Order: sequence, then structure tokens, then C-alpha cells
Amino acid sequence: MKLEHKNDENVINQAAVDAERHVMEDLVNTLLAEHFFDEHDEVELLSQTEWLDRVQHNALIAAIHRKLDPSSKIMFYHWRLNLDHERIIVFPVQPAIVQPYRYDASGGVYEAGLEENGQLHLTRLNPPDLMRHIIALYGDDPITMDPDCANRLMHMLDLTLRQLGWSFENKQPAAGILDVPLASSFLELERKAAFRDRPFHPVSKVKLGWTEDEYRSYAAEFSRPIKLNWMAVKCRYLVSGSGVSRPPIELLLDEEQSRLIREEMVRRGLSAEEYMPIPVHPWQMASVLPQQLDAEIQQGICIPLNVEAGTFYSSSSLRSLMPDHGGPFHIKLPLGIHSLGGLRYLSAIKLMNGQRAEQLMRQALECDPILKERLFLCDETQWWAYLPENRDLFADHPRHLSAMARQYPHELVEDEAVRFVPMSSLAVYDKGKEGHLFDEWLRMIGSTASEASILRLFREALLPYFEICFRLFRLGMMPEAHGQNVILILKHSKIEGLLLRDHDALRLHVPWLNANGLEDPKYQLRPGYPDSLYHETPQKLFSFFQMLGIQVNSYAILESLSRYYGIQEERLWLELQECLEQAMMKADLPDEVRRTVETCLFAKETWPWKQLIRPLVKRQARVAGSMPYGQGEVTNPFSVCMKAVGSSV
Repeated sequence: MKLEHKNDENVINQAAVDAERHVMEDLVNTLLAEHFFDEHDEVELLSQTEWLDRVQHNALIAAIHRKLDPSSKIMFYHWRLNLDHERIIVFPVQPAIVQPYRYDASGGVYEAGLEENGQLHLTRLNPPDLMRHIIALYGDDPITMDPDCANRLMHMLDLTLRQLGWSFENKQPAAGILDVPLASSFLELERKAAFRDRPFHPVSKVKLGWTEDEYRSYAAEFSRPIKLNWMAVKCRYLVSGSGVSRPPIELLLDEEQSRLIREEMVRRGLSAEEYMPIPVHPWQMASVLPQQLDAEIQQGICIPLNVEAGTFYSSSSLRSLMPDHGGPFHIKLPLGIHSLGGLRYLSAIKLMNGQRAEQLMRQALECDPILKERLFLCDETQWWAYLPENRDLFADHPRHLSAMARQYPHELVEDEAVRFVPMSSLAVYDKGKEGHLFDEWLRMIGSTASEASILRLFREALLPYFEICFRLFRLGMMPEAHGQNVILILKHSKIEGLLLRDHDALRLHVPWLNANGLEDPKYQLRPGYPDSLYHETPQKLFSFFQMLGIQVNSYAILESLSRYYGIQEERLWLELQECLEQAMMKADLPDEVRRTVETCLFAKETWPWKQLIRPLVKRQARVAGSMPYGQGEVTNPFSVCMKAVGSSV
């Protein structure tokens, strides 16, 4: 069924323009951070003096110059596309903190050239245009730029522009999100977070495998109800989590909805002793399982039920769905689409490892009274997964039929004063009234927006987050602490603690676990493939926090505050540094742990940096469907910030 899209032409056109600017800014900055323009004779960085000199003597540069509004801090990348200088690409940059130079989308990326008839041709490039030139620049370097992977990225960029444009046709949730009850507030904040998705990633929004109607039906920005489908699976082919005490229909559905499932089972002659109904995303049921589980369906191991029961809404992560009626149980389901370069399946092995990680973190709570008081964990031990008779945990097709009933802590869900604030929602702002969540928070505490009040809330959000991460680190573990997985618990306008979800990527340094009386959870890992869950040194474990906890999470919040409220990034970085230093003291770190944290954060000249583009264009051995990974380096942002502050004094 084709959906009607009622946005007028002006809204659609503006959404497309905004999407292109957004993607271009992320793309250019990623290329700069990952040094794609370095060490090429064709590419040079011009100071403003050098640029203005060339403006006087080069018609192509003069034509581009007339399109720009340079300031005293702007420099220019000048890229010769051929030896006789008849085609060039130029874009302006400014000195930055997290990377040497940063591009702002308002500047534009321009290609200029002379036609055969001598006429000047000037074009403002879009992201695919620029990426084609990057691919050509690395044409003789198949190690960096695999042709097949590069073509795939080009397809992702094209689709990202379309899908992000569709998202931008929607308005972000209106002001007053924190005034409504918890279930509604949480859903609206998840929807808000979806407008940014994975911060700074040029193709984070792309969902390979969905048509336009499917994207509009299932992406969180559109807030459309999703009716669960159900698959009856022979019980002897199911594995389940340690917390399972009731079947999915009893956890996720009301009595009337459960009755529909039971009646369908009876009608089909399926006994509850032999078969268990498992929830399935409707797109997965229609588009993936008929191919992936064709043999099982033919053999009667898996039987699609002709019933829809349970109304849910997509969260920002797409696989996790939130119930329309509220309550403690959300559902996480596999989706056979590619996002962030990986397939969004949900395997039994991931569920098993997540259960082991959760058990370890619950033991950690008993080691530290502050963690026990202020860190809450979603219960992710209630899950079911199809496993074929050969019990191959690493087979491909079983990963497409599973379900987790994620349970949020009862004491929080039942507290009418509590609001769940995903940290990812703090990295998003809108141009309208109360476009950033801090506006509402300020109103709640009876304050108005000023640099001092914004810095106060910034500190209140980050300080407990850093302290809890450091307390876990000293025990030898670090959760996947990006903004989508970490929820701030807001109560009576104050942060009372943190709630963690999605435990299957808990990273470990076993010697520190053992030193604190904790044991290796013994993750099950695919033989012969790189292991990312265990870290030989505490420094490598801490780098995981630097990349996800600061680069992806904290910096995204910092940037949103700088842009929305007009606060200098340097000032926010100084506040971030103070938060880290205070968190180290509050966490009461042992000497060895403190030295490790101080060295990694403040003493080292460089920081680890999670790469985004290089892993997508480089062929690498990895588990089929998993997200590509790469790590680079950037200059320590605190040293850059201190130099910038010193030079301005």
C-alpha cells in the first residue's frame, strides 16, 4: 500500500537542501579528520594571504571567491583536478579543536573549470560529486579504496540524501516534552534523537533495504504505529535467556491481544506445548524471513501466524520498539537492513553475551555503593532466538528470527516524577522555539538561557556520566557508552542517576576484573575473527570510552550547545575538561587507574579517533553483517583548546 505524503513542495525542497548541507558538512569533516587530503601533491592548504594573492591572478579562483564570504580565520583547500590547472575544487575551512581544520556547510564546496570554448564553469558540489573525486584521487591505491566498497559508499550517500530529506520534512517534537508522562516523554525524546542518529557520520541515516514508503512507515521520525507480526516456532528449536519465566505474549501484550494469538494457534492446530509465538517486525516478516527461513517454513518448524497483535513505535535505534501503552517492556527485534555499514540482525550469540555482560555489571554494582545507588540496568535476560538443529551459533539465517523483551527498572517506570533522557537527544536541536531540550530544563528550574546557565546544565549532565564510567573502568569494564545507550534519569529537575541498555558490547580488561574480585564472563566469540570485547591493556580499554563516550557522545552534545546557544567551543571544552577532572576525584580512583586516565586524557599528545569513512571504503576481514571498524588519531583536543585560550589572552 502506497502512503500519501502531504508535505507541500516548499517543505520538500527545503528538506532536500537541508539534508544536502548536513551530509556535506559531515562528509567533508570526516574526510579532514581521517586525513584523506593529506600527502597529495594535487591538494594544498592556502592561508588567506595566499588565497587573496591567487584571486588577483586566477580567474577560476576569483570566480569561487565571489561566492564566498571569507573571514580572517578562514583558510582554503585548493585541489587541482588536472595538471594544467583548468579544473579545481575549493572549499573554506577554519582552525578547529577536534581536528586541525573544520568545514562549515555555509561555505560550500566548489568545482570550477574552463570549457573547451573558454567559458568558465562553476558548480557547487553535492556529497556524491565530492566523493567521486575522492575515489579518483585514490584510484591507484586499492588498499585504501577498494572499488566495490567505494561504489557501495556512493550508493549509501545517494540514498542518505533522499532518506534524510524525507526525515527533515517532519518537524521535531514540539516543546513541552518533559511535561508529559514518562512513556510519552520517552517516546518523543527517542524521536528527537533520531533526527541526528549517529552524530558526525555522513551516512548514519541510510537504511539500505527500505523503500520510501517503508522508511516513512518504520523510521522513528514519522512516529507511526507498528503492529507486531508473530511466528510460531517449535520450542525445541528455541534457545532463551536466563530471565525467561513467561512467554513473549504475556510480557508484551494485554489479555485481548494475547487471546488473538491463542485463537490463531488453536485455529492452525498448533499446541502451546510444541510451539511458541515469537514477535516479528512486520517488515522482517514480509521481506526477509520468507527467503531466510524458507526451508524451516516449508518443514513446519516456523509457521507465520495470520494475526497482528501489539502496537509499538520505533525508537531511534529502529530495532527497539516502544509500546503504545507504556509499561516496563520494550521489544528488540532483528531487521534485515544495513545501517552504519552493518546488518541489523539479532543473533543468539549476541543475546547470550549481553546476558553475561549484564550479570557482570550487576556484580559490579555490589562492589561500589555509588554504582549501586546511581547506576540502573535494563534487564536484557528475557529473550528467545531460533537455533537450527545443528546448534550453529554463528550461522547467518537464524540471526533473523529472535526477540528480546527489554525490561526497564520497575522502580523508575512507576515513579511519576522520573523522566528518561537519552543522551543522544541532547545532541539535537531545532531552529524553532525551545529547539534544544536544555530550554525546557532551564524553564523547569526557573532559569533563562545564558552562558552560565547552559554551562551549569552541561556540567550536571556530564559529571555523573563521567563518574559512573570511571567507576566501571576502575573495575575493568567499559560499556558502549554512546548517547543512544545511556539514559539520564531526570527527577525533580536533577540528574539522579544513569540507566544503561544494550549490554552486549561491554568491553573488558580481565586483570582489573580479577583484581576487584570479578571474573571473566567468558564471552563466546567467533573463532578466527578479531575480538573487540577484550582489551589487553587498560589504555586500550579506555580508548573505547574516548571514542564513544567523548567523540560520539559528549562532543555531539557540546557541538549542539555551541551552535544553538552561540557559546564558543573552546569554553565548552574547558568545561568538559573540568567535568572529567571532577569526575576523577569523585570516583576516588586508585593510583594506577588515576594515572591511566590522566595520561590518556590530558598528557598524551594524541587521542584515538573512531574512523567512519575509511572502514567503509577499505575491504577488511570481518564477521558478515557486522559494522566496519577503524581507528585513527587526532591531536589531543584539550591541548589544542589550552593553546587557543592562551593565544587569546
